[in-house]
Amino acid sequence: MKAPNYLSDGGDYWKKFYYLLFPSLADVAVSTLISRLALFLVAISGTVFLVKMIMAGYAYLTSAGDQTKIQNATKEITNALIGLVIVVAAFFIVQILEVIYGVKLLS
Repeated sequence: MKAPNYLSDGGDYWKKFYYLLFPSLADVAVSTLISRLALFLVAISGTVFLVKMIMAGYAYLTSAGDQTKIQNATKEITNALIGLVIVVAAFFIVQILEVIYGVKLLS
């Protein structure tokens, strides 16, 4: 029995997935690799935000009325929100620049 060839049998979906995992096997330019890296970093920053919010929320809930712990937890929440706003703003600025200049920066 022959193993299925997902690149030829599965259509475009599997081909895109395969080239996402192994970009050097596709005809990709450096700009494509940079845009994939940028999108990956945006996803990682969202994950970091979620983890920091969970940790700060846990610290807030377990502070037991201690004002210094509450202040530290609220600072962590504020810093996480500021970081997320910066990342989202940068992403949207890049999207606006794509529309203005007609260049595909993030794919």
